[in-house]
Amino acid sequence: MKVTLDIRPRAAFRAYLERVQRWACLVVHRRAGKTYACIQDLIFRATTHKRKGPPLRYAYVGPTRDQAKDIAWPYLKRFLAPVPGVKVNEADLSVTLPNGAMIRLYSGDSYERMRGLYFDGVVIDESADIDPLAWTSVIRPTLSDYNGWATFIGTPKGRNAFYRTHRHACGDEAWYSLVLRASESGIIPQDELDDIRKSTPDDIYRQEYECDFSVGMPGAVYARFIGEMMEEERIKDFPWDRAQPVWTSWDLGSPKNTVCIYWQFVGREIHIIDHDSDLEFSPVSRVAHMNGKGYPYAGHLFPHDAAAQEKSGKNFQQQMSEAELYGIRIVPRCQDIWPGINKAAEFFPRMLIHKTRCARLVDALESYHTRHERGGDHVTSVPVHDWSSHHADAFRVMGEGMLNGMLKGHSEAIRDHRPQHLRQRTASAGRYQPL
Repeated sequence: MKVTLDIRPRAAFRAYLERVQRWACLVVHRRAGKTYACIQDLIFRATTHKRKGPPLRYAYVGPTRDQAKDIAWPYLKRFLAPVPGVKVNEADLSVTLPNGAMIRLYSGDSYERMRGLYFDGVVIDESADIDPLAWTSVIRPTLSDYNGWATFIGTPKGRNAFYRTHRHACGDEAWYSLVLRASESGIIPQDELDDIRKSTPDDIYRQEYECDFSVGMPGAVYARFIGEMMEEERIKDFPWDRAQPVWTSWDLGSPKNTVCIYWQFVGREIHIIDHDSDLEFSPVSRVAHMNGKGYPYAGHLFPHDAAAQEKSGKNFQQQMSEAELYGIRIVPRCQDIWPGINKAAEFFPRMLIHKTRCARLVDALESYHTRHERGGDHVTSVPVHDWSSHHADAFRVMGEGMLNGMLKGHSEAIRDHRPQHLRQRTASAGRYQPL
């Protein structure tokens, strides 16, 4: 049975559906229909693409499962409703076409579920809200088997990973790039835009409707400071100072979600020199990894939950001490996280961050943001717990350590906490040497 699908895209998206480039980045204003167009594209390619091998497989990735279901799922089912033989799986949020091709919706906050799969094409919606590691570590490899394509779509939320994708797409002929502003698209009538503008703060209007990347993510905590550091070229590659000891601050979770930030005082400056995350390490392996870096450690600031007993009967502090990590200091629990956040924010004017070793930390600090929560008659700003919060919490622990006076007199009192037989210093200069 032959089935004819009549796809009628909005004029602004016709060139996108007819593109020949493998990669695409669409920066589009609100209510323009970018998700609508990308679902059309997925269906078109799933029904027309031919290749040898296993069945065609396509993915739509939203920031969360609920967002993917609310935004894309109705379009997908509606467009395919007239097609006989389509199998709809509500539990998996997938449809299988008569030719065996599958289109499935995935959650960006559970991107590991895509690891090991293959795809012929992927749409990543609101990629500014998705961990950048989802693309580099999981999604991009899924496209290698059959030369699959990918499209990034979204509305600006500051100069984060999505912004860098957009900038790259603008200068690379291998990419299709589209920027669609409400003042130019004609999709939203001018009288409606005028009315929206009356009740919308100017910065939000510029971001949401004029695709202005200079406006930070709503509720952004550190994005402005990161932007200033970039403008002043204080996020760059530089050598760590071998004359100065190194501190670490931590956030604890599963081994993969445990974050460690390495930093040192250099005069009045704070240099963030290294950063660990996404490491499936045991305590012994983690300490060996840290010692392998060759840093002379002054101390390690652990959050209060490092002293909480785990299923093994030991807490994280005990496990790391037994693995021969010395100089651990437990930062007391704070009833309010904002003093620590504000203290950490004070560091930025005198901070340098290593661009290569701390790239993921920079992305996280730039993305860390709050949402408003109402409690009775009060509205409070609460940090959003997502992929970025583990890194931001480790950064906050640095500030809490200082608030608690745990680094006072650091330039005189810092010492090597390792046993004597593990210390390595030059007798003449008194400097630490790499392990």
